[in-house]
Amino acid sequence: VYAKQFAWQARYAGADNTLGLGNVNFIDETNNPIGVDLSDPASLDDKPVTELHLPKGKKVLFKFRSQDVLHSAYMPHFRAQMNCVPGMITQFAFTPTITTEEMRQDEAVVDKVRRINEIRRENSKELAKKGEAPLEPYEFDYLLLCNKICGINHYNMQMKIIVESQEDYEAWLAEQPNMAEVLKEQ
Repeated sequence: VYAKQFAWQARYAGADNTLGLGNVNFIDETNNPIGVDLSDPASLDDKPVTELHLPKGKKVLFKFRSQDVLHSAYMPHFRAQMNCVPGMITQFAFTPTITTEEMRQDEAVVDKVRRINEIRRENSKELAKKGEAPLEPYEFDYLLLCNKICGINHYNMQMKIIVESQEDYEAWLAEQPNMAEVLKEQ
């Protein structure tokens, strides 16, 4: 997982199960925004993604890097947090035990979502009076947040996390293009 003001990006190891090397010196915002070392053969089958998918019941190892300032990878529902330090790779692992869909059906989560959506409906009435678009209904998602005040848009630094069955995870991962395919498209 790669942190920069004010976004998260990620990549998964490819078929070789080896995450290719990366370095800030390789960053090119157009062609290589996360600084993957494209001369490393292990990098070409890695899969860059815009949201995290995790298989339920399987240990997941996260490796974190930062391009610019100190960030803090915070996953509140998993009670996990790790600093992302420029020039270093930090890491932790955990095993997700509840899928996103199971959490969405949890009685406490259902009640919280209902209360949030009541507030959003009321706020949407006020927005309509001003000629503004209504708020979209809220749906529970696991999130990766930045828990350091890393700059003026810190609060927008979020990435969706989906916990799913092993089968759904594998199907999703198979659909993601690898670095070689992404480069070929450019």
